Amino acid sequence: MEETGNRIRTWGARLFMAVLLVTSGVIAGCATTGPREAREKTIWQLRDQHVKIERQDRPTGVAVPANAHPADIPVDRLRSMLESIEVRLPDKDKAVRLFNDDELNILGENIHTALASAGSGEDVTFAIVGHYPVLMGVLKQRMVTTGRVFCQNGQINIIFGDVLRYVRENEDRRLYPLLLGSRAAATPREWTLAAKPGGEAFTAKRPDWITYPIAGVVVPAAVPAALPGSGSIGTGTKAAPPAASPVNPATTGKKSVEERLMILNELRAKQLISEEEYRVKRLEILNEL
Repeated sequence: MEETGNRIRTWGARLFMAVLLVTSGVIAGCATTGPREAREKTIWQLRDQHVKIERQDRPTGVAVPANAHPADIPVDRLRSMLESIEVRLPDKDKAVRLFNDDELNILGENIHTALASAGSGEDVTFAIVGHYPVLMGVLKQRMVTTGRVFCQNGQINIIFGDVLRYVRENEDRRLYPLLLGSRAAATPREWTLAAKPGGEAFTAKRPDWITYPIAGVVVPAAVPAALPGSGSIGTGTKAAPPAASPVNPATTGKKSVEERLMILNELRAKQLISEEEYRVKRLEILNEL
């Protein structure tokens, strides 16, 4: 009986220690994963595609300043920037658009929401998949583009990871992880980024890292040179005022933002300005608010 009692006490002690170890492991696991789960927030996701708020990318030994978040960047502004990016691939004769219209709509809306919700210690990451024609348009391939977006020092930063990388359906991400772009170093690449002619120009900090001013594009008023003999000082002939540019119509006095937007809409409706001129000027007017 005494031997049986000793065995029971021994097994009881072992069971108690096992429960204690398991409980400690769960608590430790919660303490490790809790802050990470609190930092990461998914704004939009469809399989591998996503727009997320994540902890700020901080390479070892690199002092990373705080981001200027939350940041209220208009959807039109983000779309205009992304639309202006082209990429040159080694097997292509000319540069192609990096994002198609569907991708621009998804990224513009969701990156806007993410930047407005992110904190100073958080970045916004994205992965978007588009279908691009190959073999004279007979087939289409799934191509992924990924990146990291954040605002600092009056600039919108985009660090690209994968750019138009071919991906298969149900690809194992443990074997083929998505590269989201890093401040540490540029990812190996065979592509080159370029600004679309007539679009917004960017500044390249690295081949994979570009910046745009948050304030947007400033379009100077067009002032044509005076024609010879059109009037000179001292002749008694009054010089003609500069002709009005379609993008900068001549006005008498300072008009309100609403009036200027209405004039701009009318110019576009009458096809006196292009769609690109309309978007650029509209952003300039809105940035004055």
